[in-house]
Amino acid sequence: MILPRYWDRLTATLHAVDLHRSPEEAWRFLVYQGFTEDSAEGLRFFEDVVRQSREMDHPTGSSPMGFIATELMQERLVEPRHPRDPDGRSSNRAFRLWKRRALPA
Repeated sequence: MILPRYWDRLTATLHAVDLHRSPEEAWRFLVYQGFTEDSAEGLRFFEDVVRQSREMDHPTGSSPMGFIATELMQERLVEPRHPRDPDGRSSNRAFRLWKRRALPA
């Protein structure tokens, strides 16, 4: 497991969203952040990977977010390199603002 101070933006974003409650919302936030383009196939793949991550027993030193990030990169849905986001500060702030914007008035 990567320590939070070494997170990149993708890892931090996956930690900021609620993958268990709403993978679709997490996918929309990844699209909003510019990690990937919105497509029905991409969403289905993402939901399958999140489901698979929930059901698997991750080896010691591995995390569900790392597994999901790796699968997205291997499927070429996201770029392999991202700027650093230590402790997820930027991603958490962006997600809170995005959630506030997405709420009905």
